[in-house]
Amino acid sequence: MTDDWRMEPIGHIESPYREGFGIPRQSGIVPAATGILVPTAEWRDPAAWQGIEAFSHLWLVWVFHAKRRMQTGDRKAVRPPRLGGNERVGVFASRAPIRPNPIGLSVVRLIDVQPVDGGVQLHLGGLDLLDGTPILDVKPHVPYADCPADSRGGWASAPPERLAVVWGAAEPWLDQLSPERIALIEQTLAQDPRPAFHDDPERVYGMRIEEIDVRFVVREHRAEIREIVPATD
Repeated sequence: MTDDWRMEPIGHIESPYREGFGIPRQSGIVPAATGILVPTAEWRDPAAWQGIEAFSHLWLVWVFHAKRRMQTGDRKAVRPPRLGGNERVGVFASRAPIRPNPIGLSVVRLIDVQPVDGGVQLHLGGLDLLDGTPILDVKPHVPYADCPADSRGGWASAPPERLAVVWGAAEPWLDQLSPERIALIEQTLAQDPRPAFHDDPERVYGMRIEEIDVRFVVREHRAEIREIVPATD
């Protein structure tokens, strides 16, 4: 039995998240985070996707292509944001992005199967993936098997608290952005993208959403958008 496994992506994700900061920590908590699964040439054939439209949600198996793998000597315990960044749990009792193997797993909503030039693309919602993420596999989400009635969530048994979002000095942008883009920004900020140990009400953060940078502060349980500027690569 070999210790090395070679896996080839079956596609990649086109996502509104162009950098790690701001990506939701779990799939599904930002419904407005929509994007496209673009299959590779080998897997774009509609025959490979026949019948998938009958399922409302899909499992994506993917690669942390922008994260390093754990190296010998790395800590085996992590500090989850949900525990305030102060309490440690084992890496296998967490969904920390730096893992022994750079593999991610997400449940996303299937919005549509789109025909494109003789092939297909999948329009998805609730993404927690960086733009360009390689997809290793797609499996249907089956409620009776994937949602056990006696499931327990351990230290993450309840949804995270949400921040209120106010536009502040950036309010003029409300007339320039589409309702979909506004919802994406507000839902992403509401889940508080800051590191758990950050609590500086004067610090201005920048979050890349597609081609814009959203700059904001967090104070008194609300995110205040200070300005929106074109992103610079």
